[in-house]
Order: sequence, then structure tokens, then C-alpha cells
Amino acid sequence: MQEDLVLKLESFGFTVNQAKVYLSIVQSGKTRVGNISKGTQLHRQDIYKLLPKLEKMGLITKTIDKPFMIEAIPVDKALDTLISKERKKANERISHLENNLKDVVSSIQEQPQVKEETRFTLLTTDEAIKNRGRTTFKKLKKEFLLVTNIEDIQMPSLHYRNFLQTIVDSKAKTRLIIVTKENDETSKQAVEMFAPLKSQIETRLINKTSSKNYQIIDNKEVWIATQQKTETGFPCMLWTNDQNIIDVYKENFKKAWSRARSSAALAIAISSFTWIALSLLQLID
Repeated sequence: MQEDLVLKLESFGFTVNQAKVYLSIVQSGKTRVGNISKGTQLHRQDIYKLLPKLEKMGLITKTIDKPFMIEAIPVDKALDTLISKERKKANERISHLENNLKDVVSSIQEQPQVKEETRFTLLTTDEAIKNRGRTTFKKLKKEFLLVTNIEDIQMPSLHYRNFLQTIVDSKAKTRLIIVTKENDETSKQAVEMFAPLKSQIETRLINKTSSKNYQIIDNKEVWIATQQKTETGFPCMLWTNDQNIIDVYKENFKKAWSRARSSAALAIAISSFTWIALSLLQLID
């Protein structure tokens, strides 16, 4: 029983000898060092060394007469005081850690961000285009801008619909400019062919534009169709994250969008997905 109590007191921060002396005092009521020595089998000098610590912990009191008497504070109050002190220390440490966390986060955010290396990649195979496209769709967050010809969207793949389903979840704002001289009804029919779900894409028509067949993803990368063809006849794509080039094409899109015409026929329920490039529709098969 005594050993169990000693172990429990150790959890409060007592040493073994401190616990033995404290229990002796608690069980004896008012007592003297000699009685404690007999009950604990500890030397008197060792007990004299232990008493100041117990007193500092708020566990005992001493009388001023000589030889002095020792009395224990009621156990429930004494140990509850120790718990309160531990709680205060823990709260102070947590507060200290939280302040350190704020300082660390603030310092890191204030540091200049490492600019991503500017890269240019010419995608000359169907597989390269498809693989890069998958990476692009995973990163898509906010905005997708696309300029394409009506001819490029008139050969959709049914299997591509399933692929688009994985992109719909991005919910990126999508704006599509179709370069065409066809009437609105013909354009509507072409767009409906690749509409896998009911949702809204902003779509406008324009007769011509200085640049066509390109797409801008989250203002972080641009895909530009080239005259070169892949093994299956689709345009090879120039991919870059160069911000200067992105800004040029963003400005081109802005001007084309302002000149393009909205069409009631094209305000149809189509998927708010993003695209690899509409000229690549059959590559996913």
C-alpha cells in the first residue's frame, strides 16, 4: 500500500524520499524529525534537507519553536495546488508555443518566395501532350481561358466525356472564345457535342482574332498550338510558364473577349470543365 502511494506521489513530481517523508508527516499529524526518521528509515540529516522542498511545494508547515513541529497541509488541498501549478505551467508553455508558431509563420511569409524557374517545352507527341494535360488538370484552381476554332471542336470523342468528368470538380471559371464565321446555331450544335454535364461555361463567338488555338490556365501557364503536327495529325503544343508570354496572351484574350459577341443560342447548359486543348479531343481515346 505504501509503495503504491509513493508511486502515485512520484507522478506529482515527488522523489521517492520526498514521498516517504511526506506520507510519514500526513499519517502522523504533527510530528518531529526524529519520528519521521524512525518511520522512514532515513537519516535525520537527509530529512532536514528534504523538508525545505516540501515546504516550498506548499505541502507542510513548521512551527517556530525548538525543536520545531511539522504538520501536513490537508492532502486534497495540497495536491490540488500542485495540479493547478502544473496546469498553469502547461498553459504558459502552450501560449509560448502558439506565439512561436505565429512568429515562424510570419517570418516565412515575409521571406521572398522562390520564383519558379521559367521553362519552355515543345510537346511533339500525343503521349507527351496527354501526360502534361493530366498534370495541368490536377493543378487547376481558378480560371481557364480558351481560344479555339469551330473546326477543332467538331470532332469530339465520346470517351473524352468521361475524362472531362474528372475535371468538372475543379469548378474553375471557364471562358471560351470560338473563332468562326458560322451562324450561332451551327456553333451551338458543335459545342453541345462535347458537353458532358449541365453547367455553365461563358462562351462567345468572334470572326477572327490575332492569335488563336491557345489556352491560359490560372494565369500560370499557357498552351499554344503550333503548325507542327503529332503522329496522329494534331497540333504540337508549346507549353510555357513564362509570365511575359502569359501576359501577352492574357491581353490578347481580353481584347478578343471584349470584341466577341455573346449569343443566346450559345448560353446553353454545358460543363464548366477545363481543357487540355480542344484540338486534342481524340488523344484521350
